[in-house]
Amino acid sequence: MEINNSTIKMVSIVMPVYNVERYIAKSIESILKQTYTNFELLIIIDGSPDKSKLVAETFDDPRISIYEKPNGGLSDARNYGLERANGEYILFVDSDDWIEPNLLESTLNFFDEDEVNIVVFGYILDNEDLQKKLLSSKKIICEDLVLNRGEDDFYFDENMINILGYAWNKIYRAKFLKDHFIFFEKGVSLVEDILFNSKVYEKTNRLIFLNAPLYHYIDRPSESLIKTFHKNSFELYLKKANAIEAFLNSWRISEKKKKIVLASVITAGIRYCVNNLFAFKNNLSEKEKIDYIKLIISHTETQKYIRYYKAVSVYDKLYKKIISAKAVFLLYILCKIKK
Repeated sequence: MEINNSTIKMVSIVMPVYNVERYIAKSIESILKQTYTNFELLIIIDGSPDKSKLVAETFDDPRISIYEKPNGGLSDARNYGLERANGEYILFVDSDDWIEPNLLESTLNFFDEDEVNIVVFGYILDNEDLQKKLLSSKKIICEDLVLNRGEDDFYFDENMINILGYAWNKIYRAKFLKDHFIFFEKGVSLVEDILFNSKVYEKTNRLIFLNAPLYHYIDRPSESLIKTFHKNSFELYLKKANAIEAFLNSWRISEKKKKIVLASVITAGIRYCVNNLFAFKNNLSEKEKIDYIKLIISHTETQKYIRYYKAVSVYDKLYKKIISAKAVFLLYILCKIKK
């Protein structure tokens, strides 16, 4: 496709960088191969201690700008890029992932209408080993869809919740973000993407879904023992649930659907917290672990929504029964065995 850069609008691609010297080259290359060529790439070196910046500097392209700042985390780095973006559209790309060459070309035409402030697209979950060998790929997509505020047409399942949650499988209108002062919440981990997107969804009147997997999210093995368990993880998932609830309320989604969505979010949070209680490094005693499990499965929000959780597999049904019954020790044993 031949493109006249003087007549088309520019995209700002924001790429936070931290400890990705082995992967960043492929990420940058995939951006430079875009068929839509009017973009700027803002590479934000977020206090990275490795050679990521040196790798980025090997690319000689006037569309690339490299910034270096003290480490402030993913949200802070994205905000830093947002504040310096000159484009009319924003795309976030994680520096250890990569994108299809037609991502920009496939999405930007949908912004012809003023009411469109965000376009959502699918992604490919690539599973790699430590040698960067591709082990498997799975397409995560939804149907082509246009949703307007007030329409109760959402089909909510775990797949749709994930697609709505991430920041990197979306193109945003920059003016819309700036007019509504929408930025990432600094200092928040795990749920920063959905907190950002929920504010977007609350303010916009239309969502465009594109049935095309255009982003490659790379799942790589990591040493879980070097990860530290944070006792506020469940609080963060409750924060995520509250943000999603505010969005669903603003779009006037039915109470029935809302309860199913929130049940799925909270159950996923319980699973994450309890499993990582045994998988991640921590100094908690066995009693403290049991007390923690008791705290989260006895929580008011947990018991309020667990009844609406749509369990499909035998394991999910067992999990739901254990949480509903507040069977703390049984859940402790189950997750300890499963770790």
